[in-house]
Order: sequence, then C-alpha cells, then structure tokens
Amino acid sequence: MHRLLFILTVLGVVMMVLAGGCQTPPDLPPFREQEILDTSYVQLFPPFMGFTNPQDILIGNDQLLYVADTDSNRLVMMNRAGQILSSRKMLHPESVAQDSRLDLVVGGEVIATNGDTVGALFRVMLVSGDPATTHRLEFSRIDTIWQERAKPRRRFPGITVLGDNSFLVVRTGPDNSSFVDPDARVLFFDKNDVFITPVPAFTSTAGGSITNINKPTAIASFPGVRDFVLTQSSEGVAYGSVWMVYQSTSDFEGWLLRFDPASIDDRGIDFIKAGRFLQPEAVTIDPGRRDVFIADAGLDSVFKFNSRGRIKTESFGLYRSGGTMKRPTGLAFFERVLYVAEAQDGMILRFRLSTDVPR
Repeated sequence: MHRLLFILTVLGVVMMVLAGGCQTPPDLPPFREQEILDTSYVQLFPPFMGFTNPQDILIGNDQLLYVADTDSNRLVMMNRAGQILSSRKMLHPESVAQDSRLDLVVGGEVIATNGDTVGALFRVMLVSGDPATTHRLEFSRIDTIWQERAKPRRRFPGITVLGDNSFLVVRTGPDNSSFVDPDARVLFFDKNDVFITPVPAFTSTAGGSITNINKPTAIASFPGVRDFVLTQSSEGVAYGSVWMVYQSTSDFEGWLLRFDPASIDDRGIDFIKAGRFLQPEAVTIDPGRRDVFIADAGLDSVFKFNSRGRIKTESFGLYRSGGTMKRPTGLAFFERVLYVAEAQDGMILRFRLSTDVPR
C-alpha cells in the first residue's frame, strides 16, 4: 500500500512539472532581464537642462563638456558639474570634436550669398595670446574650413579627430545617385584642414553589404590608433554600425573591416548582427576598456559592446532609464561616466555603473 502511494505521488509531481513546462513565458520589455543583475547603469542626478534638440556632446581633451545645442543655434561649453562657462551663436551645430591643440571642429550650417542654407565645417580656436579671451567661446576665432555650396542639402552629423590631428567627417544627404560624388561619404582631412580623400572602403548606396552607407549619422575613433566606428540609419541598409581598422603595409594602406559578415569566423559577432539597430545616432568609446557605446534614438536605447564585438549586459533602454531617455542623439564617456544627449526633452543625462556609484 505504501509503495502504491509513493508511485502515485511521484507520478503527480512529474505531471505537474510537465504541465508547467508547457506554458509560454511572457514577453519581457527590452533589457528587463537585466533588472536582477548587480551591474547596470544607474542615472546620476540632476540632469543638465535647458537645451533644444541637442545633437552631439563631447568631453574634450581639456576635460570640459561641449554641447551642440542644435535648435538653440549655439555651441555650449560646460564644466562636468553642469555649469555653463561660455557659449557661441552658431547656425544649427550638430557635431563637435577637439584636437590636441584644443581647437574644436564643428559641423553646422551657414547662409550662402545666394540665400541657401548649406552645410559647413568650422574650426573654433579656443587658445589665444590673451588670457582674458582664452577658452571663452564668445571671443574665439572661428574659421569656416569647408562648405557644400553646390549641394545645399548636405550636412555633417559626425566628426572624429585622429592622433595626428587629422580628422574624419561623416557627410550625409538625400542624393547618392552620383558615382563620382554621392552625398553619403566619410571625408578625410589633414591637420591643416586640407581635404585629402573620401574613405574608399565604403559604397555610398542602399544595399545589403556592410560597406554600404546610405544615411550615416556619427563616427568615433579609438585613442592611439586610426580605427573608428561609424553608425548609420537602418533605412535602406542591413547594418547600422561598421567597425573599421587601419592597416599600413608595403602593399596596402587604408581602412579595412574589423568584422565582416562574409567571413565564417565573424558571422556570430553581436556587433554586426543585421537589423540590430533602428536609428543609431551616436557612438562613443571607453578609451580604457575599448568598449563601444551606440545610442539608438529609434529604440530609446544605448548598446554597449566589448572590444571583441560582443554585446554587454549593461546595455540599457527606455525601461531601464525610467522613461527619461526617450531619443538619445549624443554620447560621451569620461572617468566612468556616460553622458547622453536626450534630444526630445532637451537635456544631458549622466549614467554610471552601479558598481562604481559610491554607497
């Protein structure tokens, strides 16, 4: 009798387990499973307010924070406590970078003599011979170093400076029909602002190849090398991010793919998963760990990848930010703090890993 009861009990337990295993688990919001992890990004308060559709932010070599306050038509210099130190009126600035001379290179707009609003690049010289005007944007000399007069709809949403003060500029626009001079390009300038060449690794058209660039949005380079990461809208292309490495040999000098989906060894790399992004608008790099952060304005999320292209669990989105990060359009990283330009509500958010927050 006892043996029969034991068998019936075991059968009952087995049936309960099987029945439970047949249930479909509920769908979870993006990144919700990270809620139980000890290491995640938490917001620092207060946010820095008072901007209108900011499109880019930068922690410069001078350790100051620069904001391209696009719809307020101004470039803003702040300290890392959020205090505005100076500002300068500029027409729709949308990208900013700084070289080792502490000059800023800015992408914005000018009004041409025929009345067209055209994309332009500017050099802002923060250092002068007069201590009273040094590092004050309102007194800085500004040179216009490039204009797109023949193609007034072109713009420059991304700039990155390399170690020798040469720089790369992302150019975008609505027309890629020209084989000779399409709108979507990565332009290479030397340290004296002389245009050298478009980066030839890319094909400026829609398509399924990882080297197709159709609507590029941002660019960031790694310190100490000439490698860079480019982001672009998913419109018309399969890959929203491209990682390029620089090689110089007796046979070749230029940029090649870091990860190539055509390679069997690279097909499982998270960084080049087709369709991962919707509207990636910004990219920045942790110079110490070589982690790559990509902000997707369409998914309200920041994706984080390690130096081997694997996505990290600290990636976070709208659910994790408590609804404060709605349309991230700019990124900067300095001393373990991630700065995010939140365009929809016009503010700069700051995040730090929970393991780095003082308790």
